[in-house]
Amino acid sequence: MPPMNLMVDESPSGHPCASAALYDGDVPLLNYLLQDLRSLMRRAAAGQIEITPHQNFCWDVHGLNRRTIVCDPEALKHPIDVKIVGFFGDRRPYVDLEEVDGVEFALHEEFKRYPGILSYSSAELVDDQWVDLVVHRDPADREAWRTSQVHCHAVEQLAPKMYHSVRIHNGCILGGPIASESVIIETTKYWDYDTDPVWHAFRSLPRGATEVVTDHKS
Repeated sequence: MPPMNLMVDESPSGHPCASAALYDGDVPLLNYLLQDLRSLMRRAAAGQIEITPHQNFCWDVHGLNRRTIVCDPEALKHPIDVKIVGFFGDRRPYVDLEEVDGVEFALHEEFKRYPGILSYSSAELVDDQWVDLVVHRDPADREAWRTSQVHCHAVEQLAPKMYHSVRIHNGCILGGPIASESVIIETTKYWDYDTDPVWHAFRSLPRGATEVVTDHKS
């Protein structure tokens, strides 16, 4: 069944996972992760740290885990537009953490096979929820990533067991992470796994997310 096409400011009844109001929180969180990447790149430029390809940085803030994997530090230095993927999932309270950790490790290893992926960042939120930000070169990278067997397993087998719902934002950063622009969301896809069949929707944001947030409040 094709996904339901949502209006720019539409909040579909019965599917709170697709409320337009969620952009209020999602956009700042993605920019928060972008700042993690920018901080690492600035420290490297200042000679404070050395970053090698696919280096994994892990730390915590107030007891909550954070991670940034810098896949291609050289490419990230160039002031060119890049694409992003932002992932938000409403995790179920009881999941097989050993299986989740195994798939997550495998996905991180898969980045080495897809040179278009420039970085991956994640942050733990309250109640064991997480947000992820992937920076990549162009839309073709997403299509290539979908062919990954590990990614396919995560999407088709793990996600329905692990999440009540998932929303994935696609967009861009003008001038790349080296610049000072914020994340622009261009499209969002939604999956509600608590329905039978699974509810799937798509939203196009031709003007970017900032205008959407303003519009749905007016």
